[in-house]
Amino acid sequence: MKILYIVKTNQGATWAFDLACQLKSLGHRLVIMLPFADHGSALKYREYGMEVIGFDAALPVKAPWKLLPRILKFRKLLAEIQPDLVHVHFVTNAFFVRLAMFSLSVPRLFQIPGPLHLESVFFRWLDIHLAGERDFWAPSCQRSGIYLKDAGADPEHIFLNYYGGYGGAACDKYADASGILHRELRLPENIRLAGMVSYIYPPKRYLGQRRGLKGHEDFIDAIGIVQRTHPELYGVIIGDIFCGGEYYKKQLREYAAKVGRGKIIFTGFRSDLAAVYRELDVAVHPSHSENLGAAAESLAAGVPTVSTDVGGFPDIVCHGETGLTVPAKNPEALAQAIIQTIENYPQAVKMAEKGREKVRRLLDIEETARETSRIYNVIHERCK
Repeated sequence: MKILYIVKTNQGATWAFDLACQLKSLGHRLVIMLPFADHGSALKYREYGMEVIGFDAALPVKAPWKLLPRILKFRKLLAEIQPDLVHVHFVTNAFFVRLAMFSLSVPRLFQIPGPLHLESVFFRWLDIHLAGERDFWAPSCQRSGIYLKDAGADPEHIFLNYYGGYGGAACDKYADASGILHRELRLPENIRLAGMVSYIYPPKRYLGQRRGLKGHEDFIDAIGIVQRTHPELYGVIIGDIFCGGEYYKKQLREYAAKVGRGKIIFTGFRSDLAAVYRELDVAVHPSHSENLGAAAESLAAGVPTVSTDVGGFPDIVCHGETGLTVPAKNPEALAQAIIQTIENYPQAVKMAEKGREKVRRLLDIEETARETSRIYNVIHERCK
């Protein structure tokens, strides 16, 4: 089957690349559409033998006068490519494709990477009402599917389809604790580490956000609370800003220095997570909105995990079974879950091992790609 595979960005989105590679190995011919054809992930797709077209198939929200010319160019490209199905991964691409393909018979699949836009009444309504009889959804967590069904989307057009990559053999790449973080940070071996691994996104003030979407301030507040009774615990924030926001990172550092009394450390971006993850005593995921997020990786590594109860986290962080979940935007509850983890550590490790096996089964990239391929076939048959 020939698939037009649209990705919004030339940076990141490794999950989209991993899935594309598996789909190619299953016999699908993928034409990759990225904003630029000559740098970033475009080079990776080409190296793997896939055709890449440079075109920004996103709604020009800040330049609406570009919409009509962009639609006309896209329809011309479609006529040249002649795909059997269009597969998109980002909401701005999904909306553009539906507008541009109005009256065309080629089916469209929107694989939803997270529930953020569905948490807005307006954008949830827009998602459903822009869709036609040849539009389908593949939510990658159960919560996204529930939002769609509750808002009136046709259940026959919805297919739960996780993004793989952390499960299967990928679970075996994580090394035992090496002590590298303790040595780099010059901390004694008995110092406990509560780690947060995430990109740093500034608050979107126009959406009413006062704290970052990933909950960095909540993590900092929670560590400050924990340190009142467990001064041996350090907080470690691993990750960096994504596409701008130096001012916000500076604010976070200043806030952490004040709240954590020098015991909350920023490491910046690291490429050696497989070597350092199991050095964390507890991985904390305080996001306000999320899909499976980094909880998939901390459980794949077998690290005791605490998360909020938003989005797709509960799909893998099952409270009291594979980890602990707490309400979002609640640093006190987050702190109590961290304390419970470190004070009942043998039990926390047992839960983490159960989480590892769950992730191994659920997020095996070969299995999730086969499910994607099955969805392609079902849609193709329905739309003949």
